[in-house]
Amino acid sequence: MDISGLRAAYEGHTPTLMGERGGSAVLVPLVRQNGEYCLLYEIRSAAVRQPGEVCFPGGRREHGETPRETALRETWEEIGIPPEEIRVLAPLDLMQDISDRVVYPFLAEISAAGAARLKASAAEVKNVFFVPVDYLLNYKEEVYRYVVSAKVDDDFPYERIGFPKTYPWRKGYMNVPIYEYQGHFIWGMTGRMVRWFLQQLRQMEQQEGKA
Repeated sequence: MDISGLRAAYEGHTPTLMGERGGSAVLVPLVRQNGEYCLLYEIRSAAVRQPGEVCFPGGRREHGETPRETALRETWEEIGIPPEEIRVLAPLDLMQDISDRVVYPFLAEISAAGAARLKASAAEVKNVFFVPVDYLLNYKEEVYRYVVSAKVDDDFPYERIGFPKTYPWRKGYMNVPIYEYQGHFIWGMTGRMVRWFLQQLRQMEQQEGKA
């Protein structure tokens, strides 16, 4: 084994989730509406997976794309806002689902000109809507939880590795926050992103209040 070769191969390596199965990226878009900031959401069309769900613009990364490029491209394709009308403010923390899929969210501000060009792609998006950030900050949180447990194949070699079939496999838990706005329900991974973003905003407000 060539240690120097290994070192060279890993130089500049950006760690990600081990065993990641297809990364995705989304934009978390802030739009100024009637004097206040709102989050822009899509409703999936009947032609795509999980029709009718509320989500942010985004999708799977294409070969050679950075997550940021994916988020901008998908936003343009889905709701017609070009990258030049989007100011990426910051990458948010990565998210992982139970299938080892990683989602890269990017907080961004849509310009007034960009918002004016907004046009949902009928093939992917049924509709869009806006939710004031202040409404979400003041929303009485609903958070549910489901259990993720191991289902082990019958041929797993317990005896060979010296453990009984009663081995206590660790269970996992996934929080499911839900936000309701004018008959729309924001939940799932989108709800988790929103909840994390709101928690960060509240922490910022508390720090500013102490300053």
